[in-house]
Amino acid sequence: MTERSRWDEQRARERLADLDVALADLADRGEPGPLAAVRALVDVYGEALARVLDRADVEDPALLDVVARDELVGHLLLVHDLHPHDPGTRIGRALDGLAPHITAELTELEHGVATVTVEATARTGDRPVEETVEGTVLAAAPEVGEVRVRRRTEPAFVPLTAVRAR
Repeated sequence: MTERSRWDEQRARERLADLDVALADLADRGEPGPLAAVRALVDVYGEALARVLDRADVEDPALLDVVARDELVGHLLLVHDLHPHDPGTRIGRALDGLAPHITAELTELEHGVATVTVEATARTGDRPVEETVEGTVLAAAPEVGEVRVRRRTEPAFVPLTAVRAR
């Protein structure tokens, strides 16, 4: 087998965005033949991924976590409803990835609504923090219908017993 170059995470994100645009364009054209071919191909790849996950789960259950954490593979698992992690876990890990620029915590996930609390001092470049957090949550858990971002204006309560030397 020949060596081929691997995509970094940025390249994977760019290609996924390109694919979304191309599929939307194809759907807008309303041509049933090409769209049916794409759907059939997606179904075949979905079945192949399901078989790989089944084997990985039997051979090495820890491998499922490694595979699911890869951004590109994780995206494909979501597309095929095969992701082994629940939405709360995926959102929490995605929010952790925003550090150190944004400190954010999933504080509630109920009925398709994710509530995220961010530190009041959180900042991003030109993009509003709320927009960054919302995009991060929806990318990690597309099944979430709404993201509510709240800013923590006072320091979180830390009980005295948690900071005392024992």
